[in-house]
Amino acid sequence: MAGFRNTRAWTDAEIAGQFHITSFRKAVSSTATTTNAWIDYSYFPGSPVANFYASEPLAAAYVEASRGIYVPTVSPKTQWLRNLKLMSAASSGTSTTNGRQQIVLADLLMYYPFVDTDAVGEQQDMINDATLPRYTSGNVIAVGQSAASTTGQFTFSYTNQDGTAGRTSQNHFTFAVAGGGQVVASSVGGATSYHPYLSLQAGDSGVQSIQSVTFTAGGGGLMALVIVHPLLEAFLTQEATRGTTDSFGACNEFASMIHHRPRQIVDGAVVNLFAAGHAGSLASSILAGMLETTWN
Repeated sequence: MAGFRNTRAWTDAEIAGQFHITSFRKAVSSTATTTNAWIDYSYFPGSPVANFYASEPLAAAYVEASRGIYVPTVSPKTQWLRNLKLMSAASSGTSTTNGRQQIVLADLLMYYPFVDTDAVGEQQDMINDATLPRYTSGNVIAVGQSAASTTGQFTFSYTNQDGTAGRTSQNHFTFAVAGGGQVVASSVGGATSYHPYLSLQAGDSGVQSIQSVTFTAGGGGLMALVIVHPLLEAFLTQEATRGTTDSFGACNEFASMIHHRPRQIVDGAVVNLFAAGHAGSLASSILAGMLETTWN
């Protein structure tokens, strides 16, 4: 780790006050989500405030800093993820459907909003007046901005991690979803295979920008294509209940140097979470937690 000579230096940074802790709380809407499919927690209300990817259609844009979990600017020092604590609260005292979630903590880099999934046969050209910040490339996630009624199919043209333009993604299927904030596409094999990221042309590992999207079958909704840099992937595995009137998840802790390799967080990062609920719908559930960073 640049900036830390050894584990003692890692500990000394906290003793010296070189750390920051931010709490957050996100409340999923009452609209049903699909078991095993992914949602974008940034889209829902709470702290930080909801992020709807609402800007000029098809134009590259940045997510506002206020939509991310706050992390300080520490330049010229280097900042690292020290600890992530998460607790999921269910929608009722007997519900446990939010007790098993796969989580991705990510830096939201850039997005293209209001892609029309019903524009079959029409090439939707993106406007690239903005350039990718903080990283040379990232992964692409398709986030629904409305309900989607059917299974669509599309590919997108992009510039890859090496700056080569005109690359073409694999063919993707969209999902029927009940509302915005749900990941609406990722599978290349069918409409019931769920994972967060869109698949690229063979040999590519990332995307710098997106040039166009073309649908060959209509999906019945709107979506944003979001370029992200994943920081941490983890699982919430515990669920606890108290009485019959409330329910809460036991806290899960992911400590750097104990549970995972420390991840660098770059100045300006817009940090938020994606999740897949493996035990049922995440509707009306709450995700709360604390994010701790450190620097030297």
